[in-house]
Amino acid sequence: MKIALICFSQTGQTLKVAEAMAEGFREKMHSVKIIKMQEAKPADLKKCDLVGVGSPCFESQAPTPVLTWMESWPSLNGKTAFVFATAGGASGRVLYDLTKTLRKKGATVIGGFMGRGMVHHPAPCLTGRLPNRPNTEDLTLARDFAAAVDRHIQSGNGGAMPESRPDALKPTWGFFPLIGLVVKPFLLRIVLPKPKLNESRCNQCKVCAKECPAKSITLAPYPQINGHCIRCYHCQNVCGQKAFSESWWYGNVVILCLYNTIFARLFGDLKPGEKIY
Repeated sequence: MKIALICFSQTGQTLKVAEAMAEGFREKMHSVKIIKMQEAKPADLKKCDLVGVGSPCFESQAPTPVLTWMESWPSLNGKTAFVFATAGGASGRVLYDLTKTLRKKGATVIGGFMGRGMVHHPAPCLTGRLPNRPNTEDLTLARDFAAAVDRHIQSGNGGAMPESRPDALKPTWGFFPLIGLVVKPFLLRIVLPKPKLNESRCNQCKVCAKECPAKSITLAPYPQINGHCIRCYHCQNVCGQKAFSESWWYGNVVILCLYNTIFARLFGDLKPGEKIY
């Protein structure tokens, strides 16, 4: 089987999950290609027999650029697919967002996998949550999921795989899924601070403009962020000069009210005893 794992990975964590899944598929003698989502071409989708689509979780939903990229794909005409994501314990709608978009393209989605990832969001109340994740156990689970996908397909069963997370195939209702449904980029631009550039630190390396998933950064000659910024703070994560920063006096309070550790335990998908910090 020819398998394409197409993923967007901000800090490399979703990519680690994709690589673990690729190992699991290759152990079953399948041909696997991992493709950056922003570089996926129609031929990549047409040539594969199975497609896996992965993304990090942004504010309990799939990132807007990810869904935009997927919407530009050609029709998948019943092609078998699965979804996967990494999240910090409040995954909300992220898997179903990916599934819903794949279904619009005509894919048959058989299941989904959720992995853990250390939180790199710069809000002080979030930074460092779920340290050193995904860990060895997380990646083993990802490989096991790939093996389960293989078994399911080889069995000839065209329905949903039993190992799938239920929220990957149908919408669920709760605190964080509701946040994922309501909190959209226009609202984030209101409540979260816009990254500010310290020109004395910037060496105009262009990495931030190249890596920005929303293509909201231009150089004139220093980076300028336009009104389409989705507040993902990827520019800050990839800047080797640490030239971007924000004032979090207000935004941190808003995030803490929604994504505090108590709510993550009560309403999120953290397991009992799972270490947050």
